[in-house]
Amino acid sequence: MYVTKKLFHNSFFVIGFVALFGMLLVSIGYSFIRHDATPTIGLLFDNDGRPLHAPYNFQQVPPLGTDDFSRNLLVVMIVGAKYTIGAAFFITFLRVFPSIWIGLFIHFFLRKVERPLKSIADALNYFPMTLLAYLILSVMLIQEARRYYVPDSLEFVQGPDPLSWQMQVVVYCVVLAVLFIPNNSILIANEVKRISRMEFIESSRTLGAGNWWIVSKHIQPFLVPQIVLMFLRDFIQILLLMAHLAVLGVFLGGYTKVYDVFGQPQLVSNSSEWAGLLGMWWKHLYTSYPWISFLPILFLTFLILSARAMMNGLQKELATMDSKREPITPNQPFEKSQNVPPFERISWK
Repeated sequence: MYVTKKLFHNSFFVIGFVALFGMLLVSIGYSFIRHDATPTIGLLFDNDGRPLHAPYNFQQVPPLGTDDFSRNLLVVMIVGAKYTIGAAFFITFLRVFPSIWIGLFIHFFLRKVERPLKSIADALNYFPMTLLAYLILSVMLIQEARRYYVPDSLEFVQGPDPLSWQMQVVVYCVVLAVLFIPNNSILIANEVKRISRMEFIESSRTLGAGNWWIVSKHIQPFLVPQIVLMFLRDFIQILLLMAHLAVLGVFLGGYTKVYDVFGQPQLVSNSSEWAGLLGMWWKHLYTSYPWISFLPILFLTFLILSARAMMNGLQKELATMDSKREPITPNQPFEKSQNVPPFERISWK
C-alpha cells in the first residue's frame, strides 16, 4: 500500500514505531531469556555497618533503585512492558473491530435511527468514563470475600467469592471496550457517510454495484487510514484510563495482599503492568521515596508520546496525499480536434 511505504519514510512515525515496539520486544525477549525472573537485592549496610531498609534509592542500587520488597525496579518495569502494551492493544482491538461492523450496519440499514443513536452516543461523552468504569469494575472485581451484616436477621452473611485471575482480566477488558463502542460506531458511520457522498461512489451505485462491492473496493481505501488513526487514539485513551483506574485501586487482573518485613499489608498487582504499578506505588508520592511513584508515570508518558508520534506521522502523510490530488474543475472546455476531415452524410439508395 502506498501510504504504508510513505509512513516508514516519515521521521515521526518511525521514531514512535521503533520506541513502542522496541519496548515490547525487549520485554518479550527478557521473558524468553530469564522467564520474567525479578532479582531481589540483599540487605545493605551504611558506612557505620548499620542495616538499611528497603526501598533502596537509585544511588544505592543503580540505575532505578528497588521497591518495598527489594525488587530491582528496572527489571520490574521491563517485565511489565509487554503486559501494559499487550493489554492496551487487546482492549483497543475490542473497541475498534466491532465498531467497524456496527458503523457499517448503521449506515446501510439503520439510516432512519442514525440521528437518535448519535444523540445517545454524544450524551455518553458528557459522563466521565473513568468514574463509570470504576463504578462497574469496583462492584464486579471484588478482591476479597467479606461478611456483611443484615439488620433484619441480626447476623452476618458471607459475600460473593472473588473471580479468578483470568476472569478478572476478561471482565476488565470487556468493560473498558464496551463503554466506548457506541461512540466509535457512530464515528465510523459518519465517516462512511462522508465517503459515500463522493461522486465516483454514486456513479458505481448507478451502474449496479452492491453494498459489499462499494465497501470493499471504494470505501475501504479511504476508511482504513481513519481506522488506524482511531486505533492509535483509542490506544492512548486506554492507557490513560488504566492509569486512572489503578490510582483508584482497580488493577488489571486484580491484586494480591502481601505483608512486608514489618507486617504491614502491601497490594501487589497480579499482572505487573505499569498502570497497576502506579496504583501500588502511589502512596510513595507522599514519602521520602517519591521517585518510585514517578517511574510508571514516566514510562507511561513515554509510551503515550510514542503512539502520539505515530499518529502525527500518519496524519502528515494523509494531508500530503490530499494536497497532491489534482482538483477536478467542472465545465472544462474540450479541445477541438485538428486536421480532421468534415463529416459527410451518407444516404442509402
